Amino acid sequence: MKQLFFLCICVLSLTGFAQTQVLTLEQAVDYALKHNADVQSATLSVEGSKQEVKSVIATGLPQVTASGNFTHNVQIASQQLPDFISPAVYGVLIQEGLLGPESFKAGQPQTLAFGAPSSLTGMVNLNQLLFDGTYFLGLKAAKQYVKMSELLEENTKITTIDNVKKSYYAALITGRNAKLLESSLQTVNKTYEETKALLEAGFAEQLDVDRLAYAKSNLETQKSNLEMQKTILLNMLKVSIGMDVNTAITLDETLKEPTVDANSTVDVSNRIESRIMSQKLLLDSLTIKRYQVGYYPSLRLNATYQQNSFAEEAEFKGLGKTWNPGTLYGISLSIPIFDGFYKQSKIAQSRVELEKDKFMYMNTQNQLLFQVEQAKVNVAMKTKNLENQKKNKALAKSIYETSKIKFQEGVGSSFELIQAQSDQTQAEISYSNALYELIVANIDLQTALGKN
Repeated sequence: MKQLFFLCICVLSLTGFAQTQVLTLEQAVDYALKHNADVQSATLSVEGSKQEVKSVIATGLPQVTASGNFTHNVQIASQQLPDFISPAVYGVLIQEGLLGPESFKAGQPQTLAFGAPSSLTGMVNLNQLLFDGTYFLGLKAAKQYVKMSELLEENTKITTIDNVKKSYYAALITGRNAKLLESSLQTVNKTYEETKALLEAGFAEQLDVDRLAYAKSNLETQKSNLEMQKTILLNMLKVSIGMDVNTAITLDETLKEPTVDANSTVDVSNRIESRIMSQKLLLDSLTIKRYQVGYYPSLRLNATYQQNSFAEEAEFKGLGKTWNPGTLYGISLSIPIFDGFYKQSKIAQSRVELEKDKFMYMNTQNQLLFQVEQAKVNVAMKTKNLENQKKNKALAKSIYETSKIKFQEGVGSSFELIQAQSDQTQAEISYSNALYELIVANIDLQTALGKN
């Protein structure tokens, strides 16, 4: 029984550990980089582009095929040939004077069948690309496409990390505000019970009790709403990191004011957006070159080795016994002459696309510079707001402590106490919200500076 009891305790402990886990911000980010759907899709796109490069390389490698063929002639095809024997014989006899020219008579055409009753052929064919400008340029473009896929993957990871951080802090701050309301509710409950006792002793009014009951009910409603919001935000966090929404998690409640460096400078050309646009310009230029080299000739080598076996007299007699080899090779040259101006129009179209992307690149650079300056201004505003909320929180706490002492000594009203309590709670929540806004603003600044 002791062993069974101990086993049950271990199972329950392990089950509880498996059901609930504390998730830090770093763990949430790491989990998202491994399980987020967008990140996984971007990673697979990179792998797909690498396989595309291999397929392009494969078209330039030797292409070897083997084939076999069996033929059985149920009826060997016949051909009708003119009488070429009689003229030769009569010609010799006439030339020797044995016959006169008037004695020559042409024979009838002869119908003859050529071919074996059955045949068996084995063949190996080699096809090798010797020169094709579009192949070599296509190979270069495919490798640059892999780099583009990698840049897009990096961009997806940056966006995912930003979203996870914001979702994490949103759920954390909401939970913190719910605990602030819980603490405030406990204080109000205590004051409510003390006031009820004073009412029964004749030292308080029913109005004071009613006011405290009303404040208590409001706090309970606000706390319930925040707890539901926290549940929703936690589920949103789970979805953003690719975790099952049924997984029970708690967040690490360690929360500090972020260290903000609003004086940092950045070269926006190193931002992921700029690098993506630069890669796009490179791909546009390669597209133009691809159509230009389409005017170049192409050269291919073809080689074939085969073995043939034929039946003798009967349909299958001797088939496969004797083999007759055959080998050949050839080089083919293809020179494009006129394509109806197709490549010319594609070149012009690609150049237009290149010019459009150049304008987009310059616009992206300008937008990134604006984003940096806007992020710096936003951080400065949120920092100032947090400092103000910190002062308000200290003032609200001082006012509440004074109002509480006055109420307990009978020189203050319950209305003043409730108002002071509400102001203190609101000041605490406003500080938490200001802290969240500064954290988000700092995340945006780090993104704008390319430091995430």
